[in-house]
Amino acid sequence: MNLPDPQQYQDGVLFFRDTHKIILHECAELEELLADAETRGVFQSFAARPEWDEVFNFFQKAAPRHERDEDDFLFPAVAARVPRMGFQQPDSTIRFLLEGHKRLERSMAPLIHDWEAFRNTPRDAASLDAAHATHSGEDARFVATGRELVRLYREHIAIEETRVYSVADKVLSGEEKLELIDRIREAYGNEEVTGIFNFDEPRFSNPAYDIIYAPTEAIAEEMIEPDEEEDDEEESALL
Repeated sequence: MNLPDPQQYQDGVLFFRDTHKIILHECAELEELLADAETRGVFQSFAARPEWDEVFNFFQKAAPRHERDEDDFLFPAVAARVPRMGFQQPDSTIRFLLEGHKRLERSMAPLIHDWEAFRNTPRDAASLDAAHATHSGEDARFVATGRELVRLYREHIAIEETRVYSVADKVLSGEEKLELIDRIREAYGNEEVTGIFNFDEPRFSNPAYDIIYAPTEAIAEEMIEPDEEEDDEEESALL
């Protein structure tokens, strides 16, 4: 599942609220998959449930993108309108704006690292049926790590809704919310997606040598403008 399309919004705060709904949905999906893995075994669940790929992709790419969007757009807009003079209580809005994501990142980093390492650990397909019994300790740790990931996100979102989003609704005007989503749309619009040509699959003289060949997409943060001088030189050469 992807993040919401900012082109469909006129209110930047609503865009972020709807993103939270998607993250909570993915947390519920992960929770259900973890229950399946606990019952039948992690590797058996990987083999039987293709939804795992979507969940891994979401928490490694889409969810961190949301955190960056908050840091780049929402938090600065709110911080500019919230007083920060004097001592700030640990649960104050400004303290959360300055420290909330750093705390989440410190907690998340080792979980994601261990999760990805477990996922990429090869297992003999012939022994897949016995994997749950053989690796019960690893399975239990994986499930516990996943549930901790769900807990952290739910807790973080609940705090953000109270200390940031509710405050943003009060301190930002309708025009400022529109400016907020305009900036987000501009940032998303600057991401250019270029498809790679689908070349024929390679053939080898040794039939035993085989590779997995699949097309991908290349994503650039900025457009690449053509060199006008080179274009002029090519045109001159053709005349």
